[in-house]
Parts: sequence; C-alpha cells; structure tokens
Amino acid sequence: MKKVSIVVPVYNMEQFIESGVQCLREQTYPEIEILLIDDGSTDHSASLCDRMAESDPRIRVAHTKNQGPGPARNLGIELATGEYLHFFDVDDYLYPQAVALLVEAMETTNADLVVGGFEVDDQNKNKRAIPKADHLLLTGEQVRRNFYPHMFMFGEQGILQSACFKLFQTRTIRENNVQFPSLRRNEDEVFLVEFVNVVKSVYFIPNILYRYYANDHARLWKKVTYDYFDIIRVSSNRIIPLVLGWNPENVEVRNKLLGDFYYKTFQSIWFLFNPNVKRTHRQRYDRMKEITETFLSDLPCRDFGENPAVYRYMCKKQYGLLYLRMAYFTWKHRND
Repeated sequence: MKKVSIVVPVYNMEQFIESGVQCLREQTYPEIEILLIDDGSTDHSASLCDRMAESDPRIRVAHTKNQGPGPARNLGIELATGEYLHFFDVDDYLYPQAVALLVEAMETTNADLVVGGFEVDDQNKNKRAIPKADHLLLTGEQVRRNFYPHMFMFGEQGILQSACFKLFQTRTIRENNVQFPSLRRNEDEVFLVEFVNVVKSVYFIPNILYRYYANDHARLWKKVTYDYFDIIRVSSNRIIPLVLGWNPENVEVRNKLLGDFYYKTFQSIWFLFNPNVKRTHRQRYDRMKEITETFLSDLPCRDFGENPAVYRYMCKKQYGLLYLRMAYFTWKHRND
C-alpha cells in the first residue's frame, strides 16, 4: 500500500487547526503522513501543531520563518516520504473517503495527476457541489493542446486554480523540479500550470472530496496585502507565455488568460481601498494609476472580450472616473 503525504501549510490558523487536522486523521485510507508546516506563525498555531504530533505518529511538524504558503508547501514536498502528494488548506474540510478514492484512481490509471470534485461553502450555509468529469483519462498532450476546458475551477474538466482536491505523483514533481513560487497568493495556479507542462496523463473523477470555505470580503481585507498587483503580475507573466505556447492559435485560451489578468488587476485596485490599510486618497490614486499603466503595458493585446466600465476607464486613462468607480464599488460591497 503506497503512502500519501498530506502537506498542510499553517500560518496563524489556531482557530482551524484542530478541526482541519482531525478530518485528515479520520481518512479511511490508512497509509498517510500529515506534514504540518508552521510558516512562522505568531499565534498559538505552532504549539497546537506540536501537541497534535505528540498524539498521532502520522503527524510530523516543521517550523520555518514566514515566507508564505508556496515555500511552506515546497518544504513539505522536500520532507514527504509518500509516493503520492496531497495539498490541504487547514481551514477547509476533506471528506473521510477522499484520499482512498484518489489513491484508487491513481492506482487504476497510473496518472500523474488525479482531480476530484469539491463543494464551495460561502459560510452563509449556501453550498455548491462541483463534480468533475466521470472517470475521464486524458494524456498530457491532450490537456495542453486544448487547455481551455481546464482553466475553469468550476468546470467538469477544471484543473486551475487550487492545488487542493487533487493527488499528485511525487516523483513527477521531483524529477521535473516543479515548485510553488514564493508568492503570498496565486501560487497554486503557477504550480499547476508548470506541473501540467510535464505530465503524461490526467484523470478526473466525479466524487465530491473536499469542502472549500470561500472568503467573504471582511476576511479578504485581512488576508490580502495592499500591493496585491505585484503578486498577480509575477504569476500572470509566468502563466500566460507558457499556456499560450501550448495554444498559440486558440483565441478562447488567449481571451481567458488575459481576462483573468484583467480581473486580478481589478481586484488589486479594489484592495487599495482596504479599510484596514491607512492610505491617503493621493496615495491610493497614484498607486491605482501606476497599476493601470503597468497592466496596459504588459497586455499583448487589448481586445480580449472585456468591455466593462472599469476596463474602459483604464484603457482611456480616465483615472478620476476609475477612482470614483472603485470607491463606489468598495462602498457598495462593504457588507458582503
């Protein structure tokens, strides 16, 4: 029976650790190790991890300085002794049969990557189940040659954006030196695209394995840095050339890539209005202008199917209207 290493980055998550680790301990698949990577937590997360490791020999803990979830997961990959790897976020939930079903699929197909279904919980008791394709096996070349169906997290063949609810061949990651980038967000997408670049096969199963708890705006304000744009620019500039290289003539893929870059840029401007970050109107305005000019200079083309007011203001460099629009958007969604 092959071992599964479950890598769990932990940073200031003391209110979630016990419940998150407990669902891993309750997995019906017996041959697992749980790698808790304490990413320089400043609350009681580190001591909670150590305490849980004392009560369960399957749990191992590593403590490191705070570098973000990407380097924490890379350390987990380095420490893993399992033939398979699963990545778990400690504030989510993994169903008891999840690892067993993923391993069964991996053993049946010997795929490099198995993708399962998941559900989204917005914490207002609204749940949405996202099953994946029913036991669909694709070669890596098939996935890369038409990547469009795999770009949608909520699609039945979706691979992006999260590394969770999946099982990876450890040797494929190590032999190709695939790593998470040192980014505070969007590190999953870069890792997944670079992993897809080297896989020989991908297998989808319909089973709902994972419950993902979506962030509301208040929690996003606490988690996202003021300069989010610097992060998404790095991730987009790594993803876009690679995927376009697989699909040079595919307009749908190009439009989706550039549309995602726009949406994340929109978010980065919105995050400038974070009420938890004290900035003057002039500071927010100047940074908004700088983000817009950098975004437009990075775009290989401006016609990719987007035409909302914010994008028109950006293209026309109508910064006053753009600022007012984003301030209104922040006010309108302040209680979401």
